[in-house]
Amino acid sequence: MYNDNVEKLKNILKTQRYYGSIGALMGWDVWQGQPIEARSYMQEISGFLVRESLAKLTSDESKYLVEYFINYDVDSIEDIYQKRAIKKFIKQFDKITKVPVDLQVEIRNATQQAQLVWEEAYKNSDYELFKPYMFKNFELKTREAEYIDNSRNPFEVLSDSFDEGIDVENVAKLFTELKTAIIPLIKEIAETKLDYEINELTASYDKNLSSKVMLDILKKVGYNTNRSIWGEKMHPVTTGIGPRDARITTNFRNFEGAMFSFLHEMGHGIYNYSANEKAIEYSMWGGIGGAVHESQSRFYEIIVGRSEEFWKYFYPLLQENIKEFRNIDFDTYYKAINNVKPTIKRLDADELTYNLHPIIRFEIEKDYYDGKVKIEEIREAWNEKYKEYLGITPKNDGEGVLQDVHWAMGYVGYFQSYTLGNLYDGQFLDSMLKEHPNTYNEIEKGNFSLVNNWLHDNIHQFGTLYTPSELIKKVTGEELKSKYYIDYLKKKFNNLYGIK
Repeated sequence: MYNDNVEKLKNILKTQRYYGSIGALMGWDVWQGQPIEARSYMQEISGFLVRESLAKLTSDESKYLVEYFINYDVDSIEDIYQKRAIKKFIKQFDKITKVPVDLQVEIRNATQQAQLVWEEAYKNSDYELFKPYMFKNFELKTREAEYIDNSRNPFEVLSDSFDEGIDVENVAKLFTELKTAIIPLIKEIAETKLDYEINELTASYDKNLSSKVMLDILKKVGYNTNRSIWGEKMHPVTTGIGPRDARITTNFRNFEGAMFSFLHEMGHGIYNYSANEKAIEYSMWGGIGGAVHESQSRFYEIIVGRSEEFWKYFYPLLQENIKEFRNIDFDTYYKAINNVKPTIKRLDADELTYNLHPIIRFEIEKDYYDGKVKIEEIREAWNEKYKEYLGITPKNDGEGVLQDVHWAMGYVGYFQSYTLGNLYDGQFLDSMLKEHPNTYNEIEKGNFSLVNNWLHDNIHQFGTLYTPSELIKKVTGEELKSKYYIDYLKKKFNNLYGIK
């Protein structure tokens, strides 16, 4: 009976991933463009898929399996994938059956519509156009959280859907430690009066040539074009369609933005499509969401992609193909891609000041759910925090509260994942270098197998087998700490700016 029930469970989990894959394909279609008059019908299909998926997940068969496994000694199961799949299924069933189907369909349709409105509002810096859709999404997500667990702060519940097991107060503590370390460092750097900026990074070049060079770099690093395709979109995004299908986009607004967005989304893509066969068997492919996924994208974008050794290898290729860089020496280029200068937009931020952008959004969301900020005050709170933390104020709402698509997508409780991902990276890097002190030497030679293999063996292959806290403990032997990332930042930027 046990083996039969495990097979039934696997079939239900696989069916859920099928529905998710169809929904992801529809999302890819939205991002890549669809006829305006097709949208209402696509929303019908979306609603249909949600209902069908929920019907399967909450069927009598599912109820039977939940009851069966609740009464089974799951902790005694030796197969760790099987054990985790059963526990995740019970948790998912409990969560999904608490939220009315109509509300789940309404959320799906509302967020799809909001994304289309956001795109128009962003282009025209028209917050008033987007505001009712944003307010509606916050209201719907709050209702969802209250159905799931009305004994907890809705923000904790929503954040847990992205970063499983999250302790919001502990995250706030880690962020305070990080702010305490980096805000003075940013001021010290400003006092040096050194500005490494070069115009060539913010210029745009022939799109065909640029994309070819960038893709050559990605493929050399480890991007598998048999498992991924790429497209262009205003807001770079990765869409995981299947266990061996992760599609990425970038934006060619300027060279630096396109290059590092490509590396970022490549990191998401590699994590998405690299689960082992056992993880795929139990529908655990795709990777742990939230901060762990962001850690993998930013590991390739920042830890690898903005390192001195990375560009010592790739800069000749860049100079060979884009003539504007031929008169710029390597040292100038390397300093330029790591120039520290507060910017108004998260996607344009340098490695150091970037951390403050997600922290601002996290604090606004937390303050809203703690009753310190009203929904109508979010724009003002945004502008005030940018002035306080970064010393700059948005000139318009396109530069400010409209710059991210997340609230349009219903991703309330997600923003902490970016800066948390950086903290994970600091700790992962420390462990990697302890095991392989020659990592950066290999990167300088154009050998990325050491990095790729370490990430695959320790993180990528497991998919969603572990919770974030279990993974960081397994890989590094410690719970998440801020010190490793802070030490990494201080070492790098003190050297770059000659700070003792």
